[in-house]
Amino acid sequence: MEIKTVKGEQKSDALLEKGMEILWSKGYNATSVNDIVQAAGVPKGSFYFYFKSKEDFTVKAIGKYFDTMFPPALEILKNKAVSPKQRILNFYEHRAKVLKEEFDCKMGCLGCNMVNEMAEHNEEIRLAVQVKTELVNSYITEVVIEGQENGEIDSEIEATNLVAFMEDAGRGAMISMKELDSSYPIDNFMKMIRTLILK
Repeated sequence: MEIKTVKGEQKSDALLEKGMEILWSKGYNATSVNDIVQAAGVPKGSFYFYFKSKEDFTVKAIGKYFDTMFPPALEILKNKAVSPKQRILNFYEHRAKVLKEEFDCKMGCLGCNMVNEMAEHNEEIRLAVQVKTELVNSYITEVVIEGQENGEIDSEIEATNLVAFMEDAGRGAMISMKELDSSYPIDNFMKMIRTLILK
C-alpha cells in the first residue's frame, strides 16, 4: 500500500510539474486538461484521480510553484551574515536575475499571471495566490523591521506598507516586462529600489 502511495505522489507531482509549465506560459483559460495530461504523458483518467478539477489542479500548481521558486530567495532573506538592507537588495536582484536570465523576460510569475487572469472569476485561485503573497511579504517585512531597528532603512514608513509597495511595484514590473518583451521594467524597478526606496 505504501508503494502505491509513493507512486501516486510521484504521478501527481509529475502532472503538477508539467501542467504548471503550461499554465505559466499559456494561462488558465488557454490550458486544457488534455494539454496537461499530454505534456505529462498520462491518461486523462489519472488527472481526475489526483485532482477534482482544473481549478483544484491550478490551486495545487500555485502551491508547487511557490514551494519550488521561493526557497532560494528565502535563504537570501535569512542570511544574517549580510546586513538587512543588503539582504533585501540581494533578494530583489535574485528575482530580477531569474526573470531575465532563466525566463528570458517572457514568463513572469505564475502567481501574478494567474491572479491577473482569474482573480475576478475564481475566488479559490485568488485566495491561493493571496496566501502565498502574504507569506512572502511577511518574510520581507521581518528583514525591513530589522533594517529599521538598526537605522539602515527609514523607519518613518511602516514596514508592512513599504513591503506592500515594493511588492506591488515589482508585480507591475513583471507584467510590463512580459508586455514589452524587455527587461527595462524590471531594471527600472531595481534602479528605483536602490536609489529611491532603499537609498
